Amino acid sequence: MTFNQFFSGAAVATLLGLATLGTTSCSKDFIDLNDPTRLPTTLGYTDSLSIVTGVTAAYASLQDIYGSAPGNNRGMFVFTEIPSDNSFALTSGELLNEFNDFSISTINPRLQSQWQVTYRAIARCNIILSRAGGVKLTDATRNRFFGEVRFIRALAYFNAVQIWGDIPLVKDEIASIADAYKFGREKKENVYALIEEDLTFAENNLPTAQAGANLGRATKGAAQGLLGKVLLTEKKYAAAALELKKVIDANNYALQASYANIFLTSNEMNTEILAAARYTKGGLGIGSAFNTWFMPVLPAAVATTINGNIGTGQQFNSVDPDLVAAFTASGATDVRAAASFGTYVSGTTTLYYTKKYIDLPTSSTDAENDWIILRYADVLLMYAEAVNETGGTITSAALDAVNRVIRRSRNLPVATPNATVDLPATISQADLRARLALERRLELNFEGHRWFDLVRTDQAIPVMNAFFTRTGSVSRIDSHNLVWPIPQQERQTNPVLTQNDGYPSAL
Repeated sequence: MTFNQFFSGAAVATLLGLATLGTTSCSKDFIDLNDPTRLPTTLGYTDSLSIVTGVTAAYASLQDIYGSAPGNNRGMFVFTEIPSDNSFALTSGELLNEFNDFSISTINPRLQSQWQVTYRAIARCNIILSRAGGVKLTDATRNRFFGEVRFIRALAYFNAVQIWGDIPLVKDEIASIADAYKFGREKKENVYALIEEDLTFAENNLPTAQAGANLGRATKGAAQGLLGKVLLTEKKYAAAALELKKVIDANNYALQASYANIFLTSNEMNTEILAAARYTKGGLGIGSAFNTWFMPVLPAAVATTINGNIGTGQQFNSVDPDLVAAFTASGATDVRAAASFGTYVSGTTTLYYTKKYIDLPTSSTDAENDWIILRYADVLLMYAEAVNETGGTITSAALDAVNRVIRRSRNLPVATPNATVDLPATISQADLRARLALERRLELNFEGHRWFDLVRTDQAIPVMNAFFTRTGSVSRIDSHNLVWPIPQQERQTNPVLTQNDGYPSAL
């Protein structure tokens, strides 16, 4: 038994990262689909093959972070969609309702599991960064591996700092249980500094593209796009605009002509996708569960036409009618609506479900769908936002970026100006800010952006309280709800961890 198995679920084990060399692999061709022989980390990472396996294990962590049925973690949608005006959870036994109405308990299992898989991913990255320097590799290969795991580490920290605010900042491999107890919460500004450092290194050392067996690994463009999002979140608007413009100017990515085609399992890692958590169905233990998790409970006859009658929906992440109303208000010509959600009528109740994760799984939690982390439309909208927030006159390049997204939403050629739908050059900063918020909500619905967008733009409190009023909910939020509580189990294991304001602090 390894330390990781013995201390499963505890903060110490999570921070220690005494994860065995090799785990259930991530997915696709660049991942070994067989579970490697497990070895304690002290016996591994001594040659180039073990480093490759370790990097694979770091990529495998993304499945747990974004949602894994075998790993028993529901994923980022719990924190990014359910708390927003896009989605709600209609299920029992999962305690997802606590994220719906902001009644979150410090012992919520979804809170705990997300913390655990996040720091396990960080630990795997730290092990590679600690060990690979002493292994015989070419400098270019070593730096590419370092770039990949620093991209993964930055992504894990970026998610975590948005969820919890101040968090433990672990930069190096932790060798002992005693050392793990030393890590309290670090100010979020210091966490962001490491994220920026990691992504800058990744940008400078990753290849422009990954193809063939390496398709899906981190690239220079993915690092630039994620760094741009980080800088935008920090309100470093000018720096964000510069970084995002690099992605646009490189011309390595492009909007898909058809919005619906972005999400086809037959079109994964298409020209629009910069980064994704990858999954593969086929009974290998690395399939995705989103198809079933997000579906309504369906009669067999209906399920056959939607998900191949493989199991029944679990309604973890259902489309809120408020999102449907937002699409209706945006105009009947918006093709994203038909590609985003479907409708099922049960008696007098109309249920909506997302169509972005539909597949014919081999079992209820074994589908092919990847989780798209970052795509080109997001980059275009972020670039326009960053330029708009610098306070100057909107540039033609930034206006063209958002107009391309709008044109596609009307099924128009993206590169051809269209006076009917294009935003005018005379648009005010406030009007463009509001339009960008709407476009992001509609364009990126159910892809894990909405709640973080609301927090980043300082709109979470007014938007959600207005939503609660509109829908007749008694829930209301204030500033303490902008981050989630530190899991109680982590604080009991490591008492140096403090609690976020507004949540029960007693151990």
